[in-house]
Amino acid sequence: RPRIRAPASPRMRSLLAATPALHRAIDAPLLLQSSAMQLLAYLLKQRLDPPERFERETISTPDGGEIAVDWHTRRDGDVDALPTDAPVVAVMHTLTGTARDFASFTRCATERGFRVAVLLRRGHLGRPLKTPRFNLLGNAEDLDLHVAAVKKKYPRARKLFAYAESAGTGLAVRYAGEKGSSCAFDAMTMVCPGYDTTEGGAFSRFEPFLDAHLLKSVKNTFLFGANAKTWQTWSANEAAEKRCPSFDDLANTVTMAEFQRLAYGAEGFASLEEYHYATNPMGTVLEIETPTLVINADDDPVCTPSNVDDNAFCFDGACARALVRTPIGTHCCFYEGNTLVPRNSWAHVAALEFFQAVAEEK
Repeated sequence: RPRIRAPASPRMRSLLAATPALHRAIDAPLLLQSSAMQLLAYLLKQRLDPPERFERETISTPDGGEIAVDWHTRRDGDVDALPTDAPVVAVMHTLTGTARDFASFTRCATERGFRVAVLLRRGHLGRPLKTPRFNLLGNAEDLDLHVAAVKKKYPRARKLFAYAESAGTGLAVRYAGEKGSSCAFDAMTMVCPGYDTTEGGAFSRFEPFLDAHLLKSVKNTFLFGANAKTWQTWSANEAAEKRCPSFDDLANTVTMAEFQRLAYGAEGFASLEEYHYATNPMGTVLEIETPTLVINADDDPVCTPSNVDDNAFCFDGACARALVRTPIGTHCCFYEGNTLVPRNSWAHVAALEFFQAVAEEK
């Protein structure tokens, strides 16, 4: 069964009590009882899961960059099948994620009456970068633009929720902590966060095989292919002038920790120290006032249990944050069902039930 570390806050305790999935065992399929098998199922689902339709709203940033909101639409193309006041779930994707990765979550959310908007960061739009800049963990100023676009499109939405997985949780936590009581989200669910992203933290603790896989994906997403010429020009000019690591330095890295350590210039910062100060989610976590459900799995090979143990203090006291740890689920999977084909993700159900509890508060 999930283990709940509930804060002293009466409100959070009430919301957790109104989230049924937190109080039952995860019904993992017989053949998906291990981390390796759940990850294999995840990779198969990415290829075989029927895609959902999304309508893109592209947003230009003040520095000439490009981000977007992918709005879920029905298969008949009707984006407004839900009432205009339907609550919106803003999805913050993984390290190299896209809207397609959230097909299952989107179906689950839509069935429960939520409208889904996937917030695409720089480099995740499926086309070359407009400017030589990306963000492994996102950018709070870009998120302000995302939130403004969501509110402009659906100003009558009853609630605005944030659902984030893996690297996306870093941005959500950082943003909510910086905003404090003025945070735009009514509640958040963070699935498999890595917590501290400074030296020796999350990026240094990946299992070696997965570290190599993530590094290759990151380089292909942000550096290589159609983006290579942009970065080579940047290296010869801006990077040389500022004496920060170049395209070649990034291309030759052999671990994710090394890549992150050298990427500060490409992310728009003058030094590694400045980068960590501005992006580490643990720098603002204690300032979060938004009800936040955090889910971590004991068998996660990416966001490892040691990350959780080292940062469990952020769930102490009468705070708005609650931690739920599960014995199985691996990294962002949590599959349930009676066959090899998963029926659903327990984490998706728990997140949406938590949002429903907030929406139905008296």
